[in-house]
Amino acid sequence: MKSLTFLILSLLTGLSEATFPDDSGPLSTGSVDYMKHSVVFVGNGLGASPGLTERLDVQRILKVNRTLFIGGRDHLYSVDLDAPVADEMFYNKKLTWRSNQHDIDICRMKGKNEAECRNFIKVLLKRNNSVLFICGTNAYNPVCANYTMDTLESLGPSISGMARCPYDPKQANVALFADNKLFTGTVTDFLAIDAVIYRSLGGSPTLRTVKHDSKWFKEPYFIHAVEYGRHVFFFFREIAMEFNYLEKVVLSRVARVCKNDMGGSQRVLEKQWTSFLKARLNCSVPGDSHFYFNVLQAVTDIIRINGHTIVLAIFSTPSNSIPGSAICAFDMEQISSIFDGRFKEQKSPESIWTPVPEELVPKPRPGCCAEPGTKYNSSNGFPDEMLNFVKTHPLMDDTVPSLNHGPWIIKTTIRDRLNKIVVDTEAGPFKNYTVVFLGSETGIILKFLIRPTTSTNFVNRSLFLEHFDAYSPEKCNSKGHEHRKIVGMELDKISGTLLVAFSSCVVRVAFAHCQQHAACMKSCVGTRDPYCGWVGDGQCAYLEPGTSIPFEQDVDHGNTTHLGDCQGNFPERS
Repeated sequence: MKSLTFLILSLLTGLSEATFPDDSGPLSTGSVDYMKHSVVFVGNGLGASPGLTERLDVQRILKVNRTLFIGGRDHLYSVDLDAPVADEMFYNKKLTWRSNQHDIDICRMKGKNEAECRNFIKVLLKRNNSVLFICGTNAYNPVCANYTMDTLESLGPSISGMARCPYDPKQANVALFADNKLFTGTVTDFLAIDAVIYRSLGGSPTLRTVKHDSKWFKEPYFIHAVEYGRHVFFFFREIAMEFNYLEKVVLSRVARVCKNDMGGSQRVLEKQWTSFLKARLNCSVPGDSHFYFNVLQAVTDIIRINGHTIVLAIFSTPSNSIPGSAICAFDMEQISSIFDGRFKEQKSPESIWTPVPEELVPKPRPGCCAEPGTKYNSSNGFPDEMLNFVKTHPLMDDTVPSLNHGPWIIKTTIRDRLNKIVVDTEAGPFKNYTVVFLGSETGIILKFLIRPTTSTNFVNRSLFLEHFDAYSPEKCNSKGHEHRKIVGMELDKISGTLLVAFSSCVVRVAFAHCQQHAACMKSCVGTRDPYCGWVGDGQCAYLEPGTSIPFEQDVDHGNTTHLGDCQGNFPERS
């Protein structure tokens, strides 16, 4: 693979027809002094004695209405987002869920240390309007249970977490409920060898991916899952078997399964998916020689922008490459259509992968969903020929193109890889702008304005609005690079704040820092921040959605030529 430096030089000197996306600095930078006023959660309860005795080890956060649930090591916390705060958030409910001594002893016997033999909450889902579904690693013997959302009281006995939750807290996993069934992507064993997409609960038979088949999975790292139409889509990265002649090449994938899949016949794919198919996600800079961002880091839930139903995803370069991150958009309709295309196959272990001729694809089409009321009203009745084809041909030949066939955002000037993303599709007082918040491995937040031009062409322009550090080592009671990695982000639009989870704390920081430009109209308007505006009493203020206060801003053009220069010292803009 070309180095990123060479690619940029070749693009700039005309060796390629493409223009590398602009990697300029932000219009505004959050000042360190202002960021010190962020509100944090460090594990203390309302009215309890100050001082944290337990390490948080935050693994998951989940916002449900006006409550934030924080899952960590041995504890689940419930925080009221409407409670008055000064500089610290407090929990109003806490669930303590420790591993029993027997499980801890067995964990220690298997060679794990005391810090690992705890119960780390790795699945935290809203099951319905009143119930939380939670799974923990439980000293390398995962377990799941239901709890009431309002009181955190147990509802019934716990169940095995095998294939629903990883054993190791460092393992990546995804989970979601669709049609009251639990869909998970995780590993099923202590050694993390058997990776699986698994369906359980909800009354349907349990289903899984084929075990130890490198055509289905090769060391996958699960990122996200979404429900769309008749399917559940899983986003992950893995070692690509179609490039096994190039040593280990990691590629990004999207896989699809039918929600109504009942498994195969007693002869083929019994208790296994009949609808599992996967395809490569293409996030690359186009040109004579494409430059690929192959390593998927994060994916949003499904959002709508300019009439398109899409997901946004962060991709990075490999760890042994020059650091760089890109954000690409994928249309869910385009993703779905890829699975109607050609299949890919390897005829022998030594041969290259090639498309399967259409005349050799059996009927009904492999990977399709069963249609109630037709000849194949259940996947159990699919012909063995079709099931055998699915079993040996899970990979599609075509790749999923990104919208506009290139990244919407690209960052190569920061060394820290981006790893979290949240999107506000109704930003600003008139809810007519889209703002993307990107989190890095060192706690830095990057804020971009996304400006698609037309619904047909969907040419995108992005504007780097702001850059600020969300991590506070003093307030979070921890220092060191490892504590700065963002483990979760949520938008709280009602309060206009971003909830940023680190292992040692959860920080609540404002969407915008308009007050930094409070005394200068030119500086305020020049931020081009849809959340900020110059109001009548002469200050730069955060604009509530639907505000009736007269204000001035110019998000689209940032024209400040008619405004006088600022007097005094104000934050510099890149």
